[in-house]
Amino acid sequence: MNKPSIITAIAVESINELETAANYMDWLDSLTWAIKRTLVDGNDHHAERLADVAQYLAGDYRETLISNAKRLNERFDAHQDNAFTLKVGGVQ
Repeated sequence: MNKPSIITAIAVESINELETAANYMDWLDSLTWAIKRTLVDGNDHHAERLADVAQYLAGDYRETLISNAKRLNERFDAHQDNAFTLKVGGVQ
């Protein structure tokens, strides 16, 4: 694959990652709404369990994003002339 098509592939994959992240944020938004509603209804035990789910999902997805950012950065760096290294959110 030539350099422009590799860069294009990395860009497309990055856009897909961002779209997926937006969907995950929608899910977490709905989950936090459910937690608030559960608290209003006085179901503290269920609210706590939902909060645990939200925390697990957020942490798991954060690790996925870090891993994907590193992988994309490595692909990008492998096709550069070493003039610079792209740093994504402190991940390298």
